[in-house]
Amino acid sequence: MAGTSFETIWAHWPRSLGFSRTAGSFAAPSHLFTWTLRIVCSLALCITGYLAFTALRMEDVAGCSGGFWDCSHVLHSRWSKVWALPVSVPAFALYAVLLAALAVCRQSGPRSRLLFAWGTITVGAIAAGVAAFWFAGLQIFSVRHLCPYCMAAHACGLALFLAILWKTPLGARTTAKLSGVSILGVSTLVAAQVFSAAPPTYKIEHFPTPAVKNASAPAGTNSAPKSNRPEKSPAPEVFEPPSGG
Repeated sequence: MAGTSFETIWAHWPRSLGFSRTAGSFAAPSHLFTWTLRIVCSLALCITGYLAFTALRMEDVAGCSGGFWDCSHVLHSRWSKVWALPVSVPAFALYAVLLAALAVCRQSGPRSRLLFAWGTITVGAIAAGVAAFWFAGLQIFSVRHLCPYCMAAHACGLALFLAILWKTPLGARTTAKLSGVSILGVSTLVAAQVFSAAPPTYKIEHFPTPAVKNASAPAGTNSAPKSNRPEKSPAPEVFEPPSGG
């Protein structure tokens, strides 16, 4: 009974959203297009997974120097977390869902399953693109530093976003409706970041230690190395009162 209900919901879920292409007229995208999305999602999954792993372990990412391309500055800013979690964690979950949906996008599968999978892909891809605009803008205009790993993940999200808008597997009307779901989800994330209290930040400054020179040594000579033994203090002098006559 439960299985029948699930299959019924799965079969009628696309129609409830008003898909312009019904199960009978839906044509799945080509293998090349699907495999391209899988490769992009796999790349984004690896990048966000690495960022999430290092953030949860409080480690620095590899290959990031200082200056304008400063990963440490970006990944420790107030915009690097949402609901006390690194933003790479929900990003990793999003790309994992997209990759799972792409895994079942086989033309030999049931039409209802294809519609459900491409509906999930459409929502996730548009959400990834909108989130990429938000976080890339934050790095450029607010943080004023860029993280190469983050920008690579954002590039993958934008690629998925443009690919879905270009192909529109479910039709323009349905894609527009599903875009509203994506924008609502990203807006919730943005609101959580904007209205949450900023964590305290600290500035660490390093000052060089001045070199101590031996004033008694002549110029151009090296003073003898000092022993590690502590120097003995001189014996105290004893003063006695004068004897009376």
